[in-house]
Amino acid sequence: MSFAEKVFSDIRKVVVAFHYAEKIKSNLIMATNLRGALNGMNDSEVVGAEKLLKAYFDSLITEVNIAAKASGVQRFEDVRTKLEEAASLLKEHNYSEPMKLVAKAMSITTTAANEAAETLSKKGLI
Repeated sequence: MSFAEKVFSDIRKVVVAFHYAEKIKSNLIMATNLRGALNGMNDSEVVGAEKLLKAYFDSLITEVNIAAKASGVQRFEDVRTKLEEAASLLKEHNYSEPMKLVAKAMSITTTAANEAAETLSKKGLI
């Protein structure tokens, strides 16, 4: 692989990491908002809403797996772990622990986005 091909490949991975980190952050915010909607629901509504929230987490985990594979960024693996833990805790109807895990996932994702943005900025790409 030539030097130019290596540089291009590395920059492409940073762009991919930045893209997915921003996308995942948006989805984590939506997950938090969806969780907040559970507060105003009665018991019969909560059962279905929890199932939908679990399905949303599962979809987000799939997206994070794609991000990890496409970018090679270890932090996305850490985000996946936090989300898997959060999804499994939803069954207990105690939402504070899952939301703490979502907050940790948000922090990890924000760090990944900031690292990618800093690299792209140093290269004059943003």
